[in-house]
Amino acid sequence: MLLPKNLSIAICSLLLGFTGFSLAGCQNLGVVSSGDLRVNQPVRLIAEADRQAVFVSLPSPRRDPNPDFSAEVLEIDLNGKKRRIEAIRKQIKYPDSVTGESNLLYLLGFNWGGTQRWIPDPQHPSPEFWQNPQDPSVLLFQPQSNLGSLYLLDTNTLEVKAIGNHQALREAIAKTRALPPTPPPPNCQESECEAGAKILYWASDPNWSPDGRMIAFTSNRETLGASSDMSVWVLDVATGKASKTLGRTGDKYRIFGWTAQGQILALEYNQLPNSLVAISPTTGNKEVLLQGQFLEFLALSDDYKTLLYASRPPGENSTSSFAKLYAFSADTRESQLLFEETPIERLSSIRPDFSEQSDRVVAVLSDVEGGHTLWVYDLPRQISQRVSLPSGKRLFATERKLEWAGDRLVVPLEDVETQSFSTLLMTVDL
Repeated sequence: MLLPKNLSIAICSLLLGFTGFSLAGCQNLGVVSSGDLRVNQPVRLIAEADRQAVFVSLPSPRRDPNPDFSAEVLEIDLNGKKRRIEAIRKQIKYPDSVTGESNLLYLLGFNWGGTQRWIPDPQHPSPEFWQNPQDPSVLLFQPQSNLGSLYLLDTNTLEVKAIGNHQALREAIAKTRALPPTPPPPNCQESECEAGAKILYWASDPNWSPDGRMIAFTSNRETLGASSDMSVWVLDVATGKASKTLGRTGDKYRIFGWTAQGQILALEYNQLPNSLVAISPTTGNKEVLLQGQFLEFLALSDDYKTLLYASRPPGENSTSSFAKLYAFSADTRESQLLFEETPIERLSSIRPDFSEQSDRVVAVLSDVEGGHTLWVYDLPRQISQRVSLPSGKRLFATERKLEWAGDRLVVPLEDVETQSFSTLLMTVDL
């Protein structure tokens, strides 16, 4: 049956098990239990459409390694229907663009909505995949996060293609290794010593453009890793050619995404105050959208129009150190204050997320004892609601994020006593 709409919060509990799935009822907060979907492993959302969502099981975070683990794929809808989707496994060999040695991708495939889909097999370590916004069959990945080459996986043919100038990368690596060691700054703190280390960031923060034709990233390739300067580069997917869009000596950028109009959103952090800038990928012209002390960008809406960020002024144990959470509109260039920390309620490090319609935000609040509360905000109506976790459960966001599946929240939990794991599918009515 459908989750009751007259309830302020309705929760379906999904626990993923080793031996299969069982329908035991659905529990509604404040209402007599009327149904529950129950198994005993954590899951990750991998696909959604209309009132259906697909999940893949994950190995237990408390067991390393998990020799008996084998991922399963499960479809659930709000009518209480569920089915296990048959999954197949593939190992894809592809040559490393620098060394020529063979690398392996471990893939899990399933058919859903009449389309064959492929995801990383949770049973094996895997790079993150980023889907082309206009062609879901093309996936971008980077085996060495931020450091090395970019690759495309065509899920129709299961072919892997390295993109970019691989000869230039090989030459840059050789020149960087030949440079004399860089001495650390005098009396440097650990973070400063690390920042001064000789590391070649060939392609950091890769982000698809909304039209799927370009990939923006940052790089310090021109300094051969001898400085922390980070310039903005754009790679044309059709030609595989990358060119620098913006960056001079001393500049430091970090890409956060794109605007709906096709501009690159980046944090400029070479000096205080930090700036959020919109950069033309073709001309390199930049526009300062906002400035502030210690800005942290947290989430971008699916329609590329709203950016969630926090501003935390310097200072400890004082009111000046309390962060403020804002929503910034790329259309109006205005910021809307959503939440302000207090001595007893702080923003958690778990990443927030926008709903599919880009009209709601979920974040996590931490209390003085380390407990968590979910905080949901409706942007158009400017109203919020705090959602307590079930008794005896705590948030266990191994990927440091929450996410929406349609109008439902996908909440990973751990039982405090048994250390078993579950996932809540929550419908929140504000």
